[in-house]
Amino acid sequence: MALATAAQVRALSPSLSSADDTTINALIARIDAAFARYCLHPSPDSGAPTMEAATYTTFPGRYDLGMGDDANVCVVPTPPILSITSVHIDAEQDYGSNSLLAAAEYVKDGRRVELTVDADHTWGHSHRANKVIVSAGYTIADHPTLTDAAIVQCIHQIGNTSTAGSTSTQTRGGSRSVAPLSLLPEVREMLADYRLAVP
Repeated sequence: MALATAAQVRALSPSLSSADDTTINALIARIDAAFARYCLHPSPDSGAPTMEAATYTTFPGRYDLGMGDDANVCVVPTPPILSITSVHIDAEQDYGSNSLLAAAEYVKDGRRVELTVDADHTWGHSHRANKVIVSAGYTIADHPTLTDAAIVQCIHQIGNTSTAGSTSTQTRGGSRSVAPLSLLPEVREMLADYRLAVP
């Protein structure tokens, strides 16, 4: 599912018609990638940055691991985890079945993967010893703010495409300044809670 549909964009921009749907859909896909970059999301395995759910293969290192009482905690550098596909801890980097943790050995919480007290493994500290594959991102139906932000940005970009690269445009009464096609301040404000930060 995309951040927004062409019909949702057209509903708020009467000058658009169904003939514009291909353009709108392509623009929404580019806006999704721009949102993900602004929110500091890494690229998923597919290579295309997105706010939506995607698969991420990560290799949490020493800076992603907790210390002391939190030594069983790992923070993956992804958007919030929706589900964990697999966790391997293997200093040899073979990631075979003998280093695969059972699902009962870990739990997810936001961006954290925490080993349970009865886990047979501990996080490795050697290079790429930990391999965590997750599905992470946002279920768009549960995040209407992302849809609203995408619609606002899409309408802005469609309405100002003819003035791209200009700082002003001529009108009957003189000239007026033109907003750049970058993310609008109000859109950045809407995305504030989605930006990744050090937990």
